[in-house]
Amino acid sequence: MPLFLERDQSIALKAMSAHMNPRDFADVLPFSNCLRAAGTDDFGDSLIEALAGLVEIEHCVIVNVKPRHAEISALASRHARGVAARLTEAYVGGRYREDPLVREFAHAQAQQAPQSVMPTVRSLMLNRDANAEYYERFFVEPGIADKLSVIVPGADHTSFLSVYRSTAMGRFSERDKACVAAFADFLAALASTHTRLRARPNVSREVSIKWHTALSERERSVATLLGQGETAKTVGVMLALSPASVITYKQRALAKLGIGTQRELVALTALLG
Repeated sequence: MPLFLERDQSIALKAMSAHMNPRDFADVLPFSNCLRAAGTDDFGDSLIEALAGLVEIEHCVIVNVKPRHAEISALASRHARGVAARLTEAYVGGRYREDPLVREFAHAQAQQAPQSVMPTVRSLMLNRDANAEYYERFFVEPGIADKLSVIVPGADHTSFLSVYRSTAMGRFSERDKACVAAFADFLAALASTHTRLRARPNVSREVSIKWHTALSERERSVATLLGQGETAKTVGVMLALSPASVITYKQRALAKLGIGTQRELVALTALLG
């Protein structure tokens, strides 16, 4: 397991344990899958399954709001993923600016140091007359009864981990809200961990397999050194090869990896460590 992933998972677990007593940990065990899935496409589904042990929900979404745009970090739905995806795309496409929670927290966060702001749990209180179009589009049409958000301030964005209930489920009870609030720090740590890992560039599984299995030891050594900035001449000296042989090994490695430029090779070796 990469060291940075172990570190991020440790942060999440510390945030969880600081606010719980031992008998609560049975309720948290499902969240272990979330930690394993952090940074991957499976995170949303693992999160909605874990949250189902706390409250009954239909959709779960993480949106990161930055100064000039918003982006989806995770999305999951029990029965209507297509609907949830279309609504979230419309939301990050610009409609997030109409969200009262975004107006309140994303703008306020820009005025203060993120370290001084704790995660907050809030229900969306809409003025249906003032936000009629927004309410119709994001609640009435898709059959959403209620929205509850864990708001997580960051250095360059504010994350909104939002859970939704369908009209068949009804609104969140005070007990539901209290339950989510009790896990707010842990959920905030999970969302932050996932967002950080999601932002890191990754080597595709196919390229990683080729690097470790398709390349010969000599090709891999040459590619690694060239990717680290050495020249064909210096690599030749280090590996007791002629510069021409170094170029030959390099060309073979690039062909097997399916890349064509020195820049791509530098980026790949940096990611592979």
